[in-house]
Amino acid sequence: MSNAFARRFQLVIDQLAQGNRKQFAELTGKSASHIYKICRGISRPSMAYLESLYDNYRVDLNWLLTGEQSSSGQPAGIAQDKELVYAPMFDVQASAGMGAEVQAEDISDYFAFTRSFLSSQLGVSGEHLAFVSIQGESMEPTLFHGDRVLVDISRKLVSGEGLYLIHTEDGLMAKRLKPLKDNALQVTSDNSAYPSWVIHQHQLEQNPVVGRIVWCARTV
Repeated sequence: MSNAFARRFQLVIDQLAQGNRKQFAELTGKSASHIYKICRGISRPSMAYLESLYDNYRVDLNWLLTGEQSSSGQPAGIAQDKELVYAPMFDVQASAGMGAEVQAEDISDYFAFTRSFLSSQLGVSGEHLAFVSIQGESMEPTLFHGDRVLVDISRKLVSGEGLYLIHTEDGLMAKRLKPLKDNALQVTSDNSAYPSWVIHQHQLEQNPVVGRIVWCARTV
């Protein structure tokens, strides 16, 4: 079973059991170990089990199996909860090294959040969010290669020190930005082995801020 299916299956777990795989297993009559294996992409659910998900919870099986959205416009058939927000995962990588060229910006998947979580825990509205993957080691130990970061693309103004995505001549980068005098920005890597530099005001148009990094997802 593909990793894409496993991510969509996890979305169903997010919606039905707030992401708790053990609770979802109990809810749907399966062992926790079987659910974990499906989420890791090493096991395949039976057709009978998929049919039970449709019968009991109206999970959109076409979306679950193929990734094609239902006519309701929601990534999953059960997603009628207006409190859910779907952040797209873009098929790009943000370099945490010396720069990575952006080759494509297609949406590869979606991640579900509740509006209350976004508001209370992250301080964002959920209307302008996107996920990208981190490449490289320059932001360690804060961000690691393979991490997925949630970016609020409405926050392009650097009013205080924080983690941001920026476009440079070398590509998309994840860096720590700090405002300086005369509207300049200090660009720093958390890994001291990598150099810092300054983007001056006249360089901002060629090095725009994409958005602020507000959350990180990491495989353990």
